[in-house]
Amino acid sequence: MALNIIQKLRKLTWTRDSSGNNWYVENGGNGFGSGENMTNLEISQNHPILTPALLFISKLFSQAEFKVVNKETGKEEKNHWLIKLLNKPNLYQTKSDFLESLQFIQIAQGKAVGYLKRPLGFNDAEDIDSIYILDSDLIDWPDEYKDANFRSRMYSSRLQSVADNETIVYDKNGENLEIKVRDLIFFYDLPNMLQRNFYHVSSRLDGLRQTLINTNDSLIAKNIILKTNGKELISGGNNEHFPLMGDDKEKAESLLQNNYGLGWFRKRGIVTKASIDYKSLHIALRDLGLDESVKVDGNLIYTALHIPKDIISLEAKKTTYNNFKESMVSYIQNEMQANTNAFTDVLNQLLADTDYKLVGTYEHLPIMQFILIERFEGISKKAKALNDLLSTGIPKEVALEMCGFDKDLVLEDITVMGGTTHMMHDSEEEEEGYIDGEEDEEEDIEEEDGED
Repeated sequence: MALNIIQKLRKLTWTRDSSGNNWYVENGGNGFGSGENMTNLEISQNHPILTPALLFISKLFSQAEFKVVNKETGKEEKNHWLIKLLNKPNLYQTKSDFLESLQFIQIAQGKAVGYLKRPLGFNDAEDIDSIYILDSDLIDWPDEYKDANFRSRMYSSRLQSVADNETIVYDKNGENLEIKVRDLIFFYDLPNMLQRNFYHVSSRLDGLRQTLINTNDSLIAKNIILKTNGKELISGGNNEHFPLMGDDKEKAESLLQNNYGLGWFRKRGIVTKASIDYKSLHIALRDLGLDESVKVDGNLIYTALHIPKDIISLEAKKTTYNNFKESMVSYIQNEMQANTNAFTDVLNQLLADTDYKLVGTYEHLPIMQFILIERFEGISKKAKALNDLLSTGIPKEVALEMCGFDKDLVLEDITVMGGTTHMMHDSEEEEEGYIDGEEDEEEDIEEEDGED
């Protein structure tokens, strides 16, 4: 009850009219225009800088390519049930939609919660036919979790069933679903187990909240200035005959001005009997520094999201293509790949067969082909260096180790990497200059000459 009263009071806006009377007006929306009373998820969907940045991250995350492989051999397992689930996660989302929503909510709320749906009477992981992303703000935990002295119990792994049977209520004022914890999976953005409730985490947006509000306030202030600019003030001294009235005024104005280019009843000036003062109420936006403030706030937001300036920036500074390429590749390798690995680690907990695992990669993206080219060039240079070392008589094991190869590799394997032909075999035939089949051909010629 007290919390509801506080929330209502925060929606009241105080104002005062020209007569000095006080008024309190209730804001009917989710909060003020700046987003002060919005949740992290709401402000993430309605912020001019944060929303596009989150969309960039989410769409990039959704381009990951997934497959289930054998841990030992690396062989891909075709038609695995987990791949089928990712390709069609639920009735309302495609694979890309699901991954975008998951990453968006994971950053906005600090975690994404997946609800695993099975047909009635089926309990195995392979029976999961749908997965839905829940709004964690609508999850109501058991009453004991709300106790000030409560802390999640650290069960033994043997008692996992006890923890799995705990029940939460989702969307109490809507669907009012009772869901077992075993039917939920958690994808964390910030480290968990730092709160009293081990399932609960903070959001990285919590530390940005004032910055996000300041950005909106700056844009609102700019809008107000733009609407008030253009107003003018005309004032004069105390004079009972100011300005001219009646026929005298109309005759003077019609004589001295024309209405060309103006709308109906509009005039370019007025004629007065006394002197008047004119003042423009225009305010130069650059003097307020609103644009600079938005740029600073934007850079703080991009920094919190780990987005390099060479990829997205509000400064409008040009960057070279090479800088963009290197920053993009680095961002995918260090940020997106880490997020994808964390995502697959969670889903791998569903696999009953521990010989297999789900992996995700971005190597198929066009921007990542530069890494493959550099990798191939590095291998080619190593193979050439190995060839040069062997040609100088350095022992094979030493040469392999000096070039970074496994010293147990056979020369035939190195031949394929380096593209050479004189290292195909360690046989006496090669030392004498024979090529495969050449000696046999010479023997056949000698036999034919003997028959003649």
